[in-house]
Amino acid sequence: MHVQTTTHLMIAGSRHATREMLDYARRAVQRAHHLGWTILVGDNPKGVDMAVVQECRRLKAKVIVAGIANFPRNYGCKHGSYIKVTRDLYRSAGGDLLSGYTARDRWMVDNCQRTLFIWNGDSPGTKARYEYAMQRGKEAHLINFDRSPQP
Repeated sequence: MHVQTTTHLMIAGSRHATREMLDYARRAVQRAHHLGWTILVGDNPKGVDMAVVQECRRLKAKVIVAGIANFPRNYGCKHGSYIKVTRDLYRSAGGDLLSGYTARDRWMVDNCQRTLFIWNGDSPGTKARYEYAMQRGKEAHLINFDRSPQP
């Protein structure tokens, strides 16, 4: 008996993205689609999330869009799935509820095998998600597009 598994790739990144970052995101979707993987992406209507959703629509790639509302802010993909993630799934070390978007991001990391973070070098959310993926033992890649001079 042959058991077929699906690889889930989370693609996330900065809302404030350059054309180069958005092109990289689109190429990542194309590669994942070619490999038959399912893409997990947030519902942000800007930046990397939006570029990923648009490319998934164009290719009709397997995709799961995750958000915290009853419908995706970026309108998702008709051929894909939308998951509403509730805040009560995750709590801080002190027992407090995390923000809705932090809970959504952690859910996406926890429900994939691989992660790709396309970072502008400034967004604390993208960096925090990458660090969470590393803590969870995921195959995590942080692609840094920061072009500012480094000390």
